[in-house]
Amino acid sequence: MVTSWFRPLLILFAVWAGPAMAEEVVLELVLAMDGSGSINPAEYELQIAGTIAAFYDPGVQQAILSGPTGRIAVAVMIWSDAAFPRITTGWHLLDSRRLIEGFAAVVRDFHAHTGRQFGIGGGGTGIGDGVVYALGMIDGNRYEGLRKVIDVSGDGVETDPWFRAAPTMPYAKRLVEEQGVTLNGLAILTDFPTLDIWYRNHVITGTGSFVISARDFEDFGAAIREKILRETAFQVSEHRQMVPGRLAQMAER
Repeated sequence: MVTSWFRPLLILFAVWAGPAMAEEVVLELVLAMDGSGSINPAEYELQIAGTIAAFYDPGVQQAILSGPTGRIAVAVMIWSDAAFPRITTGWHLLDSRRLIEGFAAVVRDFHAHTGRQFGIGGGGTGIGDGVVYALGMIDGNRYEGLRKVIDVSGDGVETDPWFRAAPTMPYAKRLVEEQGVTLNGLAILTDFPTLDIWYRNHVITGTGSFVISARDFEDFGAAIREKILRETAFQVSEHRQMVPGRLAQMAER
């Protein structure tokens, strides 16, 4: 039984403790990859293989570990159409070469378990729905980053959703802007040679946002490496006005 004199101390401790502190990172990054009906098994495997290779790359590893906090949080998410589930690796903290390469292994195993069942989920190209889901992933994680970035890759323009109420890019883009998130694009030009222009006009937004194009899926590995390098090496000085308290002080060091 809690004595009367001890109860106020418990209440005071609960108020002082508050919610669990978020872990501070330089970047929260969602790699949102196309798993829609236009992606065949070989193309899906090339996306996964390129992502794995990027995290084994010494330059990428150095960029991740050289930020103000020396750590980022990252997740891979496969999207297609709102009629299909989104599958994700979950969030992983990367603050050492061992953990970075461990995440590459997670992506490899994730691919082995998704395979045709979802890897090429089918359906339309629901980019907006995927972006809104990625925003929820950022909002619901246990990290607080100097920057928050969603990296969308795909081989087509957004199509009409199978579910009429599903979010589309105009709505998703407004949400991204309201939440201060940066949305970047990697356009795979196999079926749409001007897809990079469509991404530039309809997808990307936020400070420092950009589009990188891959000529085809074989070119995806080099493109995703360049993209992750740019996202992890981005100068945080441009984002100091968005960073509260202790993180702002860390960015100044």
